[in-house]
Amino acid sequence: MLAVFNPNPEIPRVLEDIPESEQRALLEKAATWIVRRGLTAPAILFLETGKPLNFLGSQLLIGLSPFVQAIFKGDEYHKFALILEKDANVELLIELIEGHS
Repeated sequence: MLAVFNPNPEIPRVLEDIPESEQRALLEKAATWIVRRGLTAPAILFLETGKPLNFLGSQLLIGLSPFVQAIFKGDEYHKFALILEKDANVELLIELIEGHS
């Protein structure tokens, strides 16, 4: 069996390692950031359009890390990418954005 080096064992590797309350808090943080900057419409359009490909989209966050790290620091960024893998979380983020606007 090949051992994988994990420099920070605190960072979760799967969504199930992130408590529901922390998932919700990170989605709330993202929704608040989006609404405060007047990005409600573009964000909802982007999320609705990308729903069928949300897993790939969550992986795309790695490529967009300089932008996303403006919202999330450290391990929050990695957790947010994992959270967006789940369809229900993408829908919840859209609802939170709409609720804050």
